[in-house]
Amino acid sequence: MFAQVHNEKIVSFIKEKNKETTFTVSNCAGAQLIGKSVIADGHKIVTWIGGGEQLQKDYPNLKVQNDSLVTFVEDGKFSSSNGNLANYISALNLLEKMTSFEHRKFVESYLYLYRLQNWKE
Repeated sequence: MFAQVHNEKIVSFIKEKNKETTFTVSNCAGAQLIGKSVIADGHKIVTWIGGGEQLQKDYPNLKVQNDSLVTFVEDGKFSSSNGNLANYISALNLLEKMTSFEHRKFVESYLYLYRLQNWKE
């Protein structure tokens, strides 16, 4: 992510597109790009597990949540998640907002997420 955070074209693109979006979502280390673009200053955000301390240090105007306890967070138009399987939480939440609860449940049924609930058995 270091190279992308220092790529002014990408950061400018995010700033400009954010003006048009209803929702802006980041997953995993994408929170670094949100921080660099300053579009979510004053908002809650979460990043990959282990990355929150550095994110807060680099972008003190973000309200970085404890990444070892918080998997997904919403604040206004901004949603963020830790990454990996947590991406499904933010994606499904966004899908529900854009369509309906019923459509979200339909998509969930094809992802077999319910199987993850008892994975230790």
